[in-house]
Amino acid sequence: MTKKYRKLTTDEITQLAIQRCVSDNWKDIEVTDGFTADNIQGVRFGGKVRIGATRASFVTPDGVNRRSGIYNSEIINCTIGDDVFIANIGSYIANYDIRDNVYIECVGKIVCTGESTFGNGILAATVNEAGGREVAITNNMSAQTAYITAMYRHRPELIAKITEITERYCNKIRKKRGTIEKGARITACNTLQDIHVGPYAIITGATVLTNGTVNSSQDAPTRIGAGVKAHDFICLNGASIDNGAALNRCFIGEACHIDYGYTVTDSLFFANCECANGEACSIFAGPYTVSHHKSSLLIAGYFSFFNAGSGANQSNHLFKTGAVHQGIHERGCKFGSNAYVMLPAREGAFTVILGRHLMHHDTDDFPFSYLVEEEGKSFLVPGINLKSYGTLRDIAKWAKRDRRGKLRRDRIRFEEHNPYLGSKVARALEASRRMLTKKGIDIYNHQRLRIKAVMLRRGLQLYQLSLEATIGHILEAGYTKKVEADAQWIDAAGLYLPAHVMEEILARIENGELTTLEAIEKEFAQADEEYQNHAYAWALQTLAKVLGHTPSRKEIDAAIAQGKEADSALHHMRMDDAAHDADLTMMTGYGIDATDDPQAKEADFKTVRKL
Repeated sequence: MTKKYRKLTTDEITQLAIQRCVSDNWKDIEVTDGFTADNIQGVRFGGKVRIGATRASFVTPDGVNRRSGIYNSEIINCTIGDDVFIANIGSYIANYDIRDNVYIECVGKIVCTGESTFGNGILAATVNEAGGREVAITNNMSAQTAYITAMYRHRPELIAKITEITERYCNKIRKKRGTIEKGARITACNTLQDIHVGPYAIITGATVLTNGTVNSSQDAPTRIGAGVKAHDFICLNGASIDNGAALNRCFIGEACHIDYGYTVTDSLFFANCECANGEACSIFAGPYTVSHHKSSLLIAGYFSFFNAGSGANQSNHLFKTGAVHQGIHERGCKFGSNAYVMLPAREGAFTVILGRHLMHHDTDDFPFSYLVEEEGKSFLVPGINLKSYGTLRDIAKWAKRDRRGKLRRDRIRFEEHNPYLGSKVARALEASRRMLTKKGIDIYNHQRLRIKAVMLRRGLQLYQLSLEATIGHILEAGYTKKVEADAQWIDAAGLYLPAHVMEEILARIENGELTTLEAIEKEFAQADEEYQNHAYAWALQTLAKVLGHTPSRKEIDAAIAQGKEADSALHHMRMDDAAHDADLTMMTGYGIDATDDPQAKEADFKTVRKL
C-alpha cells in the first residue's frame, strides 16, 4: 500500500526548532500518520526528506530499550520508513531509502554518490590472476552460472550471451539512491558508500564498505563485523564477514564465513565456504572450501570441497610470462601442512597432497589418491583414499553442515556413489590395466608422476570395489523415467550432471533461448531434479559395458548384490582405518598424570574423543 505523506504543521516545525533541528527548507519535509515530532532531536535536514511513523521501541542486543526516531544526525534526500531508529551520525546519511524497523547508530557516513549497481557487474578475475576468466558478479548468480562463465572460455558465443544477460540485469537494477531494507541493523561503522543493505542484515563495526550489496533475509541474516574493509563486492544470505577481513572484487556466497583478517582479491566463494587468517587471490572457491591458517595461500585456481592445511601454498608465476598459471583442484582435495604445488597442475577428486610438487602434475585419471613427495620427486598412490575413514567422514559431514536458509541458489549434490566419480574410477581402472600390461616395471611414469607397481596393483583392486559399489548403489535406487545415458559427467561446482545435459543448457544460452540468469538457474534446477534418472541410465550403461551386452533383470539384481558386498568391503577397510586413530599410540598425551594406569589413560582418551 502506498503511503500518504503530508507537510509539517506549523506547531511541528516550531517544536522541531526547539529540539535543535534545522532544515534548508521545512517545506521539503513530509511525514505520514503516526509521526510525532517528539522523537526528532538534534537533526539537520537537507533536500527532500520523508519520515514515517515513530511509535515503536527497539531492544538493543544489550537489552536496552530505545524509542524510534532520529537523534543527532544529518539527513539529506532520504525516505525513512516507519519505526526507524537513527542516532549519532558523524557526517550524514544521504540519498537513501530506509525501510521500516531499521536501526542505525554511531555511524560515520552512509551515502549513495550517484548512479550505482551496488557491486553488480564488477568483474572478478577468478581462477587466472592474469585475466581471461573474469566473472561479472551479480545478486542472482549461482555457483553453476559462475562455473560456466569462468570455465567455458572456448565458447565465445556463450560468454557473449552471458555478458549480455548480465548487462541487462545490471541496467535494470541501476539506481541513484541506495536502500537499507526492513529490519537491518547498522551500528558503530565508519563509512558505507554505495551499499545496498538487505533485510535483517547486521553490520557492526565495519571500517569501510564501498560499492557492494549485502543480501540478507530474516531466516538467514547476513553479518558484517568489526574492522571489515570491502570494496566492489556482493554477499548472499547468511554470509558472515568479520574481524578485520579485507575484500576487493569478491563474491561471498550463501552461508560463507570470511573471518579473522582473511585478505582476498578477485575471488568467488560459494555455499558454506569458511576461510580465516590466510589469504586468497583469484580463486573460484566451490562449496565447502576451507582454509583456517595464517600461513596458507590459495591462489589462481578452482577449488571445491577443499581443505587447506597450514602452510598450504601454490605458485602461479614462473618469472617468465607473468602470473598466468592456474590450478584445478577437484572435489574433495586436501593439502597437508606445508604442501606446495607449482602451477599449472591438476589434482583428481579426493586427492591428498603431501610435500612439494614442481612438475606440473595431472592426476585427473586417478581420483581418491595420495600425491606424495619422495626425495624431491612426485609419487602417486592410486585409490588409497578409498579406504580412508576420513573420506567417508568428509562426504557424510558436508550435507549435515549446510547452514543455508530457505533460499538455496547453489545446486549441490552430496552422494558418495555417483556417476561423476564412478566414471573417473572407470578411467582409473582402464589406465591401471593399460600400464600393468607392461611387465617387469617397478615404477611407472604417468603425466609427469611416478607410480610404484605394487601401489598400482593395490589401487586397481580398490578402484574395482569402488566401481562395483557405485553401480550397485545407483541401480538399487532405481529411476522414475528413462532418459538418455551419458558416459561423461561433470561436477559443475557442486552439481553432478551429464555432459550432454550441460551441452543442451549451453546451446540454449547461445541460441538466445535462455535470456535471463533466472532462466539459466531454472535449467540447472531441472538437471538437479533429474539427477537420479540420469544416474540410473549411466549405471545401466556402465554395467552393459562391463558385461559386453545389455543386462537382464537377473544380472541387474546380481550387480546390486555385488555392489553391496563391495561397499561392505570398503566400509570394513574404513572402519579399520578409523580404529588406528584409537590405538595406544594415539593415546599419547592423554591421562596426563596416569602414567602407570592404562585404564585411566584410556578413559580420559575416550571421554575427550567422545568414543
